[in-house]
Amino acid sequence: MDILLERKSVRKYTKEDVKKEDLEYILRAGLSSPTARDSRCVSFLVIKDKETHKKLAAAHQAAQMILQAPLAILVVGDKNLVFQDYLPQDCAAATENILLATTSKGYGSVWCGIYSNKERSEAIEKLLNLPENIKAFSLVVIGKSDDNNPPKDKWDLAKIKYEAWK
Repeated sequence: MDILLERKSVRKYTKEDVKKEDLEYILRAGLSSPTARDSRCVSFLVIKDKETHKKLAAAHQAAQMILQAPLAILVVGDKNLVFQDYLPQDCAAATENILLATTSKGYGSVWCGIYSNKERSEAIEKLLNLPENIKAFSLVVIGKSDDNNPPKDKWDLAKIKYEAWK
């Protein structure tokens, strides 16, 4: 529960790299996420190249923080493996696991959405040479946080209903 409450979106990073063993832990967490009918349709593309970061920042205006970060993980779904239309849910579960694992290892991260934006999706899929069946879902930017703001308290009883919407 502590990791859930500690996690926050981080948009400022130090120059410190992500340790190889920490990256593997984060990726393992992502692959441990549930998928509909255990389709395992989710994959990851780890992006460390600074030139690629610049191109991604140009393609995704809300991902400018990638220019400071040591790496990003592109979460993708395979349309040939997914069960029915569950690609967004499957990829979202993997993205959240990555965010939580990142926090647990002492890094900051931010979820940059891609999937529902057709222009952004197409630009990133072309830039990274993704096959037709592989769909970009999210870009998770990761690094050591240079943000001292505390996580937000998001507890709100007004958001909770029981039995029926009243």
